[in-house]
Amino acid sequence: MNESNPFGEVHPTTNSEVGSSSASVSTSASASASSSTPSSTLPNPQTLTQSTPQPSGLPPLPHSGPKREKSEVWDHFEKYEEVVESVKEDGSKYATTKKRARCKYCTMSYAADSTRNGTSNLRKHIENLCKKYPGRVPKDKRQKLLSFDQEHGVLTSTMHGKEEWLKACVEMVVMDEMPFSVVEGKGFRRFCNSLNPHFQVPSRRTLVRHFMVMYDAMKQKLKEELAPHRVCLTTDTWTSVQNINYMVITAHFIDGDWNLHKRILNFCVISNHKGNSIGKLLESCLLDWDLKKILTITADNASSNTKAIDYLKSKMGHWGNGSLLLEGKYMHIRCCAHIVNLIVRDGLKKLEKSIVCIRNAVKYVRSSPKRLEDFKSCVKKEQIECKGLVVLDVPTRWNSTYMMLEAALKFEKAFWRMGEDDEGPYISWFGEDEPDLEDGVVMSHYPRKREGPPTNEDWNNARTFVNFLKVFYDATLKMSVTLHPASHTTFHDLIAMEEEIEDLLMEEEEILSETQTSKVLKDMTLNMKMKFKKYWGDLDKLNQILMVALVLDPRYKLGNLEFILKSRFENPEDAVKKKNKIKEILKKFYEEYAMPPPPPPPTQSSSYYSSDTTTMSTSSSRGGKKRRQMTENWRKETRANDVVVLEHEIDRYITDPIEDVVDEFDVLKWWKLNGVKYPGLALIAKDVLAIPVSTVASESCFSTGGRVVNSFRASLTPKIVEALICSQNWLRSDDISSLQYEPTIQEMEFYESIELDIMSSSTPSTIAPTTFQC
Repeated sequence: MNESNPFGEVHPTTNSEVGSSSASVSTSASASASSSTPSSTLPNPQTLTQSTPQPSGLPPLPHSGPKREKSEVWDHFEKYEEVVESVKEDGSKYATTKKRARCKYCTMSYAADSTRNGTSNLRKHIENLCKKYPGRVPKDKRQKLLSFDQEHGVLTSTMHGKEEWLKACVEMVVMDEMPFSVVEGKGFRRFCNSLNPHFQVPSRRTLVRHFMVMYDAMKQKLKEELAPHRVCLTTDTWTSVQNINYMVITAHFIDGDWNLHKRILNFCVISNHKGNSIGKLLESCLLDWDLKKILTITADNASSNTKAIDYLKSKMGHWGNGSLLLEGKYMHIRCCAHIVNLIVRDGLKKLEKSIVCIRNAVKYVRSSPKRLEDFKSCVKKEQIECKGLVVLDVPTRWNSTYMMLEAALKFEKAFWRMGEDDEGPYISWFGEDEPDLEDGVVMSHYPRKREGPPTNEDWNNARTFVNFLKVFYDATLKMSVTLHPASHTTFHDLIAMEEEIEDLLMEEEEILSETQTSKVLKDMTLNMKMKFKKYWGDLDKLNQILMVALVLDPRYKLGNLEFILKSRFENPEDAVKKKNKIKEILKKFYEEYAMPPPPPPPTQSSSYYSSDTTTMSTSSSRGGKKRRQMTENWRKETRANDVVVLEHEIDRYITDPIEDVVDEFDVLKWWKLNGVKYPGLALIAKDVLAIPVSTVASESCFSTGGRVVNSFRASLTPKIVEALICSQNWLRSDDISSLQYEPTIQEMEFYESIELDIMSSSTPSTIAPTTFQC
């Protein structure tokens, strides 16, 4: 019979809970034998009476005699009767017999009357008091063991104990997505006993309790680590097998050592997908984490997400302390990978027939081992040198369709060879009827023939399609990275996709004889162009912070942006205006980061001057007013000097030599080494380069959620689901560096002196803007 446990797992009913209390004693010999493990019972002293005990720390062999007492403590005690003389009131003497138990190791004696005395005191003696019991682990807390850390490749000193073992057990269950009931399996208990007989395997209830305590401690630690950072967020929603809507929130940031991190903050239940619901839940989660400095929020292209972020901006405007940069104007980042998916899928509609034919051909090959062997035989006969094989796609994901077609094209000759036999199984398979399926559900029972086999025209369409969409596929991969910055290359990727569409459109228009393939590709390109212009045709629709990120790439800076803009605008003056606008945005960011916020206006209770002082200043002489005027003028002068410094740093960065355009360029490493020269811009780059341009980081969490909340664990509470997913992400992630980068004046003078020496030893040359490489 099965029982459903409160932590969401269905498992066989066990006879007892191991690890409940060290003082509990079994009441029957059968229950003790079935529910206890060697690690939870006291060792048998049978062999110890036959030989001298060795202080090896290993327990003796279990009792193997035919007779056994009800409790295992009797393996360590022997019963005897003690005769006690007593005197009556009349002076006569009489004898009474009392039952006692003597320890086999230290001869300590205890009362052992079964009607009056229990066995708890006997167990306590063996576990804690008996100094001669050979099965106890030495309790020298100062003693540590040397062990080899395979992850870091070094020797480390560790101290093992009950808490460390229990913590490691909890981490194993969380990181490897195992059910809590795994600790009650016979195989797991036997494995733990073979490693360490002294490890008391916890029950699943104890395991969950320790896990929730560990989760709260890890959350508090992460909250303290996130406090000094301005973070970027990604969010998305998902529906589990429980038919419960979950929303995930992931934080992205760069630490003091210029390493990019992502942390799942929440995986919480949301009532619906409306904008206000999403916005309120976002606000609640940020307040729970005490996160008030948010740079951007990346979400997919849905109107509800726009409403949610607008709601959040209206609330964050009252938080103060620099919560919103530039009033949140550039907070909303639309998922670029999602938009690319919309653009490409709109073009795929024109190639649907060709794609379905090739998909059916691949489906035939992958449908049985015999057909796959026949296909391999054709590959061998055609002498196709390719180690891979054809793969099926997921029709709802265009990038998987791209990979399917790319792989199938390599084996085109093998497919042609299979189709040479008109009466063979390959051609016959396409003559069969197939039901109309959608997500595994039969939508129509009217018979229809399978599309295919693919014709020469289908293969040509696929070949042109694959060549055309490679730039879209590569761009999607770049946008989807989570542990490397992508914001500084996104603008280049968007321009490359637009030019690819324009080039194919021009090629099709130049073709004099319009074939069916060229007509299909032309229609496809026109659809994609219209979709592209809808989202990115006007550069003002694009979040301007992505162009700021390009300027913060030392390979391109502002010159490359102007170079690209001139190729887009017919009037060069429009390109210059756009460039100046981006530079102005960078200046505003600098003012927000580099300049301290203005002090709050003094109130009656917190004002430095008392009411008497205010009265005196009001009736002061003309000289007092002059002094106040001089002070105000000085404040204006210092602000002007700050602006001069601002102009100096930004202009110095823009006019300094650019770096070589190489593919393996590490922009974070460059800012780590050169940020001391531009301390204000380094603060901006640290946050802007952490901006995710896609929601892949949050979407990937749903695959973990699908494994955690499966059909066998559907009764897990939402709180435990959130704790499991967040804890797994935190345990698998790298540590957040505590290094806080604070450039000093001496370092700045050092680098400036080197720069002056280089400039004086060589004639500076004008650096022309270079073209970009994707």
